[in-house]
Amino acid sequence: MLLLLSLGCSFDEHLNSADIHGVVTIPRAAATRPVTDLATGETSEIVDTRNIGPVIIGAYPSVVQSAEYGHPHPEVGPVIDPSLPPDTYPYGGGTAGRFDYACYQHLVCQVVTGRFTDYDDLLDWYSDVIHDPVVDDDGNMVQSGDYMRQSCYELFEITADYEMAWISGDDGLDFTENADGDFEADFSLWHTNYKQGMSLWGWVDTPSQTDGSFQFSTCDPTLGQQNNEYTNDYDYGTGRWTLLNSPGEFIGSGDFVTDVDAAPVLDWEDADALREADPTVELNISYLVGSELED
Repeated sequence: MLLLLSLGCSFDEHLNSADIHGVVTIPRAAATRPVTDLATGETSEIVDTRNIGPVIIGAYPSVVQSAEYGHPHPEVGPVIDPSLPPDTYPYGGGTAGRFDYACYQHLVCQVVTGRFTDYDDLLDWYSDVIHDPVVDDDGNMVQSGDYMRQSCYELFEITADYEMAWISGDDGLDFTENADGDFEADFSLWHTNYKQGMSLWGWVDTPSQTDGSFQFSTCDPTLGQQNNEYTNDYDYGTGRWTLLNSPGEFIGSGDFVTDVDAAPVLDWEDADALREADPTVELNISYLVGSELED
């Protein structure tokens, strides 16, 4: 009996899946945004990791220069129903940062995890940097981190900041600046189906630049949990469902993707060999979508 119990704890099922860990690097330009000083009218560029939207990373059969989308993109499968977007059939995926509801309708589809240290950090960003002060659901300007904390605690019936996923603290931010002035973050693709020769590929959703808003194409404001507190009637918003399967439908000019030649190929014989090697995969996302139009 003891022998059977010990074997049960150590039995290797040789599953055809593995956890893939790595470091993603994005260019400094992905964290750069033009900001206009309301007092002087002068426009300057700011570099800040709070500019960085969700970074979507997937494992795919291969990466090609897409004729349909005009930029590097995972290969797509046969299009059977032309009314549906092409499907890349990914083996798995994950993100460096995801959308989280930050207690007010004003912030739906705008707040990404791993970007803000605390309430005051978020409020300062909106009021002092992008000049779009946060207002609560009654239309009152939110000027105090303590006031925002009280709103969040009351809404979610919580008692600690760690229960708010978007609050990272000083040690929980995703991105750090490297020696080249670009930004790096760790990532993990959990329980990813493994196929020898598959490629990793990713992209960065950058916020709107043209209309002064701070919106992301990867978030759907009509999805997610509903807020029906008092007279409220809106959704929290959440990431779109097909970001891994049909990324080209959401990528636009100004976003960054992994170039064809920069997509790392995983060439271990099988998932067992990959798990044993336990590599730290380096993924670079530096191809600026829209730059091909300037050639």
